[in-house]
Amino acid sequence: MTLIARENELAKSSQKIPLRLVLVVPFVLQIFVAVGLTGWLSLRNGKTAVNNVTSQLRTEVLARINQQLNTYLETPHLVNAISVEAIRRFGLWNPDNMSSMRSYFFWQLKQFPTVSYISFGGERKEYAGAGYKDDGSVVIEITDKSTNFLNTIVSVDKEGNPTQLKETHPEYDPRIRPWYKAAKVAGKPQWNKIYQYYIQPSLGISASQPIYDKKGTFIGVVSTDLFLSQIGEFLQSLKIGRSGKTFIIERSGLLVASSTAEKPFFNSKDGKKIQRLKAIKSGVPLIKGTAQHLIERFGNFTEISSNQQLDFILNGQREFVQVSPFQDGRGLDWLIVVVVPEADFMEQINANTRSTILLCVLALVLATLLGILASRWITHPIFRLSKASRAIASGQLDQKVEVNGIDELAILAQSFNQMAQQLRESFAALEKTNSELENRVEERTSELKEAKIAADTANHAKSEFLANMSHELRTPLNGILGYAQIMERDKTTTPKQKDAIQIIHQCGSHLLTLINDVLDISKIEASKMELYSSAFNFPFFLMGVVEMCRIRAEQKEITFNYQVLNQLPNAVNADEKRLRQVLINLLGNAIKFTEKGGVIFNVGVIGNGEDSDQSSLTKVRFHIQDTGVGMAPEQLEKIFLPFEQVGNSQQKAEGTGLGLAIAQKIVEMMGGEIKVESILGQGSIFSLDLELTKSSEYIEPNSSNTSVSLTGFKGNKNKILLVDDRLENRSFLRNILEPLGFQIMEACNGTEGLTKAAEFNPDLIITDLVMPVMDGFEMSRRLRQSSEFKDVILIASSASVFNFDRQNSHEAGCNEFLSKPIEVDELLEVLKNYLQIEWIYEQPADLGNEQREGLTNVLNVQSGELVIPRSTELVALFNAARIGDIEVVEQEADRLKQIDGNYLPFANKILQFSKNFEEKKLLAFVKKHLEE
Repeated sequence: MTLIARENELAKSSQKIPLRLVLVVPFVLQIFVAVGLTGWLSLRNGKTAVNNVTSQLRTEVLARINQQLNTYLETPHLVNAISVEAIRRFGLWNPDNMSSMRSYFFWQLKQFPTVSYISFGGERKEYAGAGYKDDGSVVIEITDKSTNFLNTIVSVDKEGNPTQLKETHPEYDPRIRPWYKAAKVAGKPQWNKIYQYYIQPSLGISASQPIYDKKGTFIGVVSTDLFLSQIGEFLQSLKIGRSGKTFIIERSGLLVASSTAEKPFFNSKDGKKIQRLKAIKSGVPLIKGTAQHLIERFGNFTEISSNQQLDFILNGQREFVQVSPFQDGRGLDWLIVVVVPEADFMEQINANTRSTILLCVLALVLATLLGILASRWITHPIFRLSKASRAIASGQLDQKVEVNGIDELAILAQSFNQMAQQLRESFAALEKTNSELENRVEERTSELKEAKIAADTANHAKSEFLANMSHELRTPLNGILGYAQIMERDKTTTPKQKDAIQIIHQCGSHLLTLINDVLDISKIEASKMELYSSAFNFPFFLMGVVEMCRIRAEQKEITFNYQVLNQLPNAVNADEKRLRQVLINLLGNAIKFTEKGGVIFNVGVIGNGEDSDQSSLTKVRFHIQDTGVGMAPEQLEKIFLPFEQVGNSQQKAEGTGLGLAIAQKIVEMMGGEIKVESILGQGSIFSLDLELTKSSEYIEPNSSNTSVSLTGFKGNKNKILLVDDRLENRSFLRNILEPLGFQIMEACNGTEGLTKAAEFNPDLIITDLVMPVMDGFEMSRRLRQSSEFKDVILIASSASVFNFDRQNSHEAGCNEFLSKPIEVDELLEVLKNYLQIEWIYEQPADLGNEQREGLTNVLNVQSGELVIPRSTELVALFNAARIGDIEVVEQEADRLKQIDGNYLPFANKILQFSKNFEEKKLLAFVKKHLEE
């Protein structure tokens, strides 16, 4: 029944589409798409036809306008030419009597009906003219001696005879009018700017031509004017679709004329002055919108240099535009614009579209009805099959379906009935098999639980055994290594005794390393190994590792070459202990398996970046190459397995075979991988790349001073209580601390420690954690609960390897934790920090610096390995070396050390030259690197 339930759940979760929908929707979609596509093609073709028609219409209208303008605007220049010739030939010009010229102009006005005004102005203010007013009446003007040179306007009859005085304009002077001044300056026929008529509120444009006498002396200007309203009347007579518009503008955007009733000018607010109307300020929306679009499209009207056909959207409607420049070569530069709304031609097309949509809806309704009827006829028997299948899915297997009418569905029903019969038989057999399988699974599960319990018990026993063995081994090692350190610092021992003591210390350290390796591999197998990052001085850390390995190489009489390939970061954040463990293991193996030749250790930065927390990362490559025994390809596959070793039996006996397995796991936890290349008999290359987080703070190298030269300390806190159940542990600490001036009190368990603390009132307590009667945890808690000792310094010291013991000691109130065997230097550093004392040395105070510098002096430094300071840092050094000032040379070398730890090898090389008084070599060395 479990299988049936899962099938039901799957059927409910999946999305289903009804069969009726499958039958109806495709049929309806076909009809809808066919009708819709037809309508869309019809609409598209209609729009294409509209585009063609509007293009032809605009082109035709522009051609008519151009033809009319050319004819209309050519007349004034023709009249001017005739007038100039008549004035010269018939002597019509008389400054004192302008009546003859006035009559001539009246006669010319009758000959050229398109001209609105003809006039002449002379240099003596004389003036004569004849023209039409807006109301159609004819007036003549004269200014001569008979009018006392006052401009006088008179109405005339059809013959040109004066009928009545209209008005006078004493202030009128033709010589200051724009048409007069421009023609005089130009000296040739030209158009003048559109202007307001002086005698009536309307706009006009004049063509003027200067007149010269036979001697070439300028006598005046003849001018013929046109009413711009006549151009507007012509534009209004054009039929441009149903609502199309056309207008003419100057390049400045001012209207010249339009096909609308709107005048191209308006009165100012005070009503005294007429102002020109800009197209973008037009009250006709189509003209205003078209002008704005042209400005948006071209930036300004002066940029339109050729015939352009455009379209744009205005108030949601598409508008077709054609704009064409008009120039006649005499100064006119206008734009003719024709605008045709798309809606004028789309009415029938939109009607066809609506009919198409209606047909589509009707076809959709009809197709839906037919589809529903057909689907009912087909799906009714299928629904019965579906109902029976759901019943079977719910466990009701005794189902039978009868279908008549459709042959295919009848065959399907027959097959369905046969399937139901087979399912009934199959489920019966399946239930029997499931019952047997469940019994077998229960038995196997029980066995696995028992096996897991046994495995967990074995692992727990192994861990407890290793921890107990480690504790039991570390406890005597604390005494062995402790007294070895004390004896190494004894100045009365002979060299032979020192060698023996050193052998004891080395053997103890080797045994401690074996214990740590076994514990580490146990942690790795249990997935309990963790990394603890801290900031440390990276170059000094590497030098410490190198010095340790160099001593081993010297003992085997092979070379050891350490090279820093480029600038290393001063400080990084990483697990210093584990990184040292990896490098010492790899370098130690290289030295162990090399009998001749040597080992090369290269370190360099190969990249920089940032992690997800925006911390600065540096990618460092460690490259170790030896000329040892090498490995065969089959050995390379096994070297990272626990307890696997290569080499001869003697070399194998020197280790447990756990080092590389532990190193590989540590490197993987740090995000890297150890890569190996090896040739049997020639040597091996081990390399690893690690991304280390740069530390933002500068980390000073740890002082290498040891307790060898300690004679005492400065400070008032000198009382120390030692609490440990092992006499040798207490004795080791007493022998270290008493010679330095500390007062020591001992206790063998926590209870005695509380009593001695009350008597002795110590400044610091060093306590073991595992003791009889009362352990160190309980004693620490009671001391912290006491008002007298709640602030006393508590140092826990234990051979336990469990991290929770370290954590529990802090929770109990301990300030620090020291692992056994105790390192004397580490103990002294803890005492210095917590007691706030200063050590007194037998040697000079800067001995530690000299010893630290010695690390690099003995590294077989070559010029290729040196990190060379910038040339600006070497100038003072070079000057001192050139004049032989050894004191300044040494000061500069010390300064380079302080600037960057990577300069230590270079600075020590300088100091070697200075101490040996090798002045020539010193100068050559500095000069060489200064010139690079």
